[in-house]
Parts: sequence; structure tokens; C-alpha cells
Amino acid sequence: MPRLITFLLGFGIGLAGDAAHVVSGTTVYTSGIPTIWKSEIWFPFVVGFAVLAAAEVGRRAGLPRRPRRVNDVVIGAAVVLALYALTAALRGQPATVSVVLCAAIAVAVWAWWDPSAAAFGIAAAAAVLGPVAEMFVADYASDSDGLFGVAPWLPCLYFAAGAVASGVLGALSQNRATTKPLTPTG
Repeated sequence: MPRLITFLLGFGIGLAGDAAHVVSGTTVYTSGIPTIWKSEIWFPFVVGFAVLAAAEVGRRAGLPRRPRRVNDVVIGAAVVLALYALTAALRGQPATVSVVLCAAIAVAVWAWWDPSAAAFGIAAAAAVLGPVAEMFVADYASDSDGLFGVAPWLPCLYFAAGAVASGVLGALSQNRATTKPLTPTG
């Protein structure tokens, strides 16, 4: 069940965040592939599986290193979605301002969630792999494509998402292991 929840978190956040990017004009789909909400049908599945992959790597690395519960997963996911929406609102803003703001938030997310070297490594890998993948499949608006065809702030968004994803399975598993069944005495 934790893996399904992790996949669905990635699916939902990817779908909602991408809708914000499409509505703001940050990204555009022109291929004619069927869409879900505003995203091409394949997009939320790819994000869901990518989040699950990062979470599985993190689980195998023993992440998160600090105790986390379901409410922490909800907060982490909400902050990543808020950063996603913020990047849609930053369309047309100077790259320096956008990158500094997004980078500061992304580093704060990592430092709050799990400031370990392992979580940093997974977040950094996401910050490289995510934008590189998007360079081949995404169409960004001309005022949002300053990093080899993708937005300059995109690595920051992936860094924050990777940081949180790195510990989601561990957090959901910790929660299951520490939850005690209800008894007649409470």
C-alpha cells in the first residue's frame, strides 16, 4: 500500500502542477496526444513512477534518517505542489529572481525533510535527470526555456521533489510499524 500511495502522490502532484504550467502558458502540448486535465495522458504516469523510483532508492538507503509520519508526507507533498504552482506564476520573471527563489525553497525543503547526504544525493540526481528528460519531451514557452529548452528553475523543482520523494516510502513504512491497533481500552 505505501508504494501505491507514493505513486498516486507523484501522479496527483504531477497532474495538478502540470495543469498550472499549461494554464499559465509555461508549457504547451501540441502533439495531439489525449490529455488528462491539461497534461498529455502519459505525463502523470511518468511522474508517478519517477517519484516511486526515487522513494524506492531512498527506502533502500534507509531514508528518511529522521522520524517522519503521514502528516509529514502530506506537508512535504503540499510544499512541492506549492513550489510547482509558484513556478507557473514565475513565468516571464527574470531568471535570476526565479532561480534564487526556487533554489532557496528547494534547499529549505531538503533541510526540513531530511538533511542527510543520501537525501541530498537523490534530490541532486532528480535535479539533473528530470530536466534532462524534459529537454526531450516538453515544450516550454519562449520566455521560460532558458536552460537548454527548459525553464532555468526546473532543477530546483526536481530537487525539492526528489528530496521529499527520497523518504516517502520510509515515512509511510515507519508510520505503519509504529501504529498500534485500537483496543477496547483505547
